[in-house]
Amino acid sequence: MRLSRPLPSIAVLVFCLGAAACRSEPPLTAASGDQSVFAEAYPARLSELRSAFAEQEKRARSNLAALRAPPAGLRDNERALAKSLYERADRSGRSGYYADEAVRQEELDQLFEEGRAGLRRRVAGSVSYTVKQKKCGEADCSEELATELGNAAAYAADRALDRQQEQRLDGHSEAAHYLDAHSTELSARNLDLLAKQSRTITRTSFIAFVRLELYRRELERLLEEEASANATLEREESEERAALAQSGLNKAQKTALEHRIADTSARRAELAKEVPLAKTARDDMAPRSEALQKDYQAALAALLAALDQPAAPATSSPSPATAPAASTSPAAPPGDRNADTTGSGR
Repeated sequence: MRLSRPLPSIAVLVFCLGAAACRSEPPLTAASGDQSVFAEAYPARLSELRSAFAEQEKRARSNLAALRAPPAGLRDNERALAKSLYERADRSGRSGYYADEAVRQEELDQLFEEGRAGLRRRVAGSVSYTVKQKKCGEADCSEELATELGNAAAYAADRALDRQQEQRLDGHSEAAHYLDAHSTELSARNLDLLAKQSRTITRTSFIAFVRLELYRRELERLLEEEASANATLEREESEERAALAQSGLNKAQKTALEHRIADTSARRAELAKEVPLAKTARDDMAPRSEALQKDYQAALAALLAALDQPAAPATSSPSPATAPAASTSPAAPPGDRNADTTGSGR
């Protein structure tokens, strides 16, 4: 279960990262640690933040391999354009406009992922039902074909949503805007390759300089409510045990209270286990982010330096090999011909 929280403007957060100080504003929301709904979800959210940080860090590091070299076959004019594109891609990933949209999409992805299985079943079932009501040529469509078409439609819906999100994120990227303005100066092949690599740069820059820090800040904020969340769970369990001790409860009421007590007790144990892990993770997040930033900047610098080099000269195609002279010797018997033949015979 995710904890509902207000999403501050990433532009403000990014500005504060580089500013000497930011004027503090009065909080808009009250602390939530005294609320049972918050306290019950609290241990899971601490764990979720640790996992999300590690997953995004892993994703960014895996992206570094794609920055080892520019696409092969770029002409000199395309190399200059690619360098300007990649510099913009790096800056786009740190911009508030891009970061705001990237975080919004993460929230949408989370919501969609929680309901993905049910949505896919409904799409596939609807298409399958419709197909089975129709005729395929002169025969009824088979159950297998209807199922295949339903699954294909569900997959297509997933892909359409992914593509729509990619286009929307491009609409918040200065690099994508720049590439669109210069698209006629590139071959179709290089246009596609540069678009993919620039997206990778933008995403990696966003993770290294913005996303990981946002996770650290949220974890820091949540840990400030550890004591109150723990006290709320203790109070909740105490109240439930007191209710269970009352006379006159029927069997259903006793069973419900027993389940509640077991659940609250399990959450308290989970919280006691999770808090030390979360504190250790919080302390490690800043050094890990800095290490990623350093490695990313080194990879980007090497990529930009490679684009400063002139394009490799085109290699000419080798001339066709001279056909061997026809043999004047008598043809060998079939068995002898097969014995001397190399390669596959047809």
